[in-house]
Amino acid sequence: MSLLTQLTDEMKTAMKSGDKKRLSIVRMLISAIRYAKIDNPEMDKDGEIKVLQKEAKKRRESIEAYKQAGRDEQRIIEEEELKVIEEYLPVMMSGDEVKEVVKRIVKEGDFANFGMVMNGVMKELKGKADGGMVLKMVKEVYQG
Repeated sequence: MSLLTQLTDEMKTAMKSGDKKRLSIVRMLISAIRYAKIDNPEMDKDGEIKVLQKEAKKRRESIEAYKQAGRDEQRIIEEEELKVIEEYLPVMMSGDEVKEVVKRIVKEGDFANFGMVMNGVMKELKGKADGGMVLKMVKEVYQG
C-alpha cells in the first residue's frame, strides 16, 4: 500500500471521528506528496517517505526557532505536527547504533578525508538515520 493511500484512509478516519487537528495535518501531508508527484509522477513509496522526511525536518527546524524566540504556542503546534508525521516514517536508528556503523565503516575503509567518510556512511544509513546525527557521530569517531 502506498503512503498516499494510507494517508487518504487516515484522512477519512479523522473526518469520521471529528479530529480536526489530525485531519488538518494529514491533509497537509497528502498535499505535500501530491505536489511532489507533479515533478515525479512515477514516485514510489521511498519517494513518498522522502517527502515526509523533508516535512519532518522543516518541523524540527521550526521547533528550534520557536524555542529560541520563546514562542511556545507555535512550538507546541509544530511538535504536534511532527508527532503525526513521524507515525508514517520508518523508525530511525539511535545515536549508539549510528556510532557503531560509523566505527565499522571507518575501520573497514581507507578514507582520505572527512567527506569520503560521510559519503560512505550516508550510503549505508540513508533513510535510516538523521543526517545531523550522522554528521555528529562521524565528527566524533573520525576526528577523534
